[in-house]
Amino acid sequence: ISAMGYRADEAQFKRWWPASLQLIGKDILTTHTVYWPTMLKAMDVPMPETIFAHGWWLIEGSKMSKSDGNVVNPMDLAEKYGVDAFRYFLLAEMVLGQDAGFSEEAFVRRYNTDLANDLGNFVNRIMKLIASNCGGKVPSAGELTEPDNALRDAALNAVRTMEEAIDKMRLDLGLGAVSAVLREANRYLEKRQPWALAKAADPKPLHTVLYTSVETLRIISGLLYPTMPDKMTALRKTLGFPDKAPTISELSRWGGTEPGIEIGEMTSLFPRILTPKAEAGGPADKAPAKGAPAPAGVVEVEYADFAKLQLRTATILQAEKVEGADKLLRLQIKVGEEARQIVAGIALSYKPEELPGKTIVIVANLKPAVIRGVESKGMLLAASQGGQLRLITVDGDLPPGAVVK
Repeated sequence: ISAMGYRADEAQFKRWWPASLQLIGKDILTTHTVYWPTMLKAMDVPMPETIFAHGWWLIEGSKMSKSDGNVVNPMDLAEKYGVDAFRYFLLAEMVLGQDAGFSEEAFVRRYNTDLANDLGNFVNRIMKLIASNCGGKVPSAGELTEPDNALRDAALNAVRTMEEAIDKMRLDLGLGAVSAVLREANRYLEKRQPWALAKAADPKPLHTVLYTSVETLRIISGLLYPTMPDKMTALRKTLGFPDKAPTISELSRWGGTEPGIEIGEMTSLFPRILTPKAEAGGPADKAPAKGAPAPAGVVEVEYADFAKLQLRTATILQAEKVEGADKLLRLQIKVGEEARQIVAGIALSYKPEELPGKTIVIVANLKPAVIRGVESKGMLLAASQGGQLRLITVDGDLPPGAVVK
């Protein structure tokens, strides 16, 4: 308490202590100060059996230190980007008990990817469709199709993952599961295409998609509520959910959204953060004019050279880190009926548990190579800009081994 600048008398402290035990477990105390044992001993409060402390935050591989002058003031970043977003980054980026690297660039990348793109875009799409097609009220769901059931199962599985992650003090894995659901939710909209369903005579398929999406947002916003209470309270209020803190039991049940509830006005919870180059409209943000020559430094090739590459779809079966390599993941993939192994430098952008089930694009006829002692048969395709990296995937369902033209 004293280390955080708070003051409390003995009665206040004893009221707080049992609540903390209920919150984080009877044998675990998250702390980063040596004052706790003395305080607990003085009050005859049982000592914790385990003290769980986080690791060091690193700047370019070096520990933050006042003497080195590389300390980042968290208050400055919280004021610049918002407390909720900054808290989300810290919890999602660090594995508790281990060191973690920090940079403002990494923060902006995760913010734009997880919050502005995946969550923000999904919310905006759904709210626009409900406002324009359902009079601003959440419709009832009809019969669920396979994609609807898949999104439902992913959302409920994220609840179970979050519970397990909290028990193991791996909050990063819990938040990673939520991020995976958001990506699945955006893919779900691409599969179901509610904007096309809105033109059909039967409104039920559209209503099912919209209800399934809102129900998914109910669960996602509940799982993110402890990390981003202000932003998630605003989102839940906008979607018409009760103005109270969600419980894990409520999130574990599908169908908690009452049909007919009225959504509020749209709001931009997480406006995209523009880099200085993007704000200035630099060359990297402008597409070349049609028919213009290739940019300097780009080598033009003949079609015959390009045709030598065999691009195929592949399904990721398993993923794990390559020992001793921070950036590399070992992927077990399926290409047609063939099982392969490839090594990819995507570990800074994707966690292994996020990848199984993804359909990616690979260069199938690349000569095998040995990377860090691991054989790699092929190379996946990804796009990157400004430190952000995303896998190239396909639009819709295609079997592994399909030709990419």
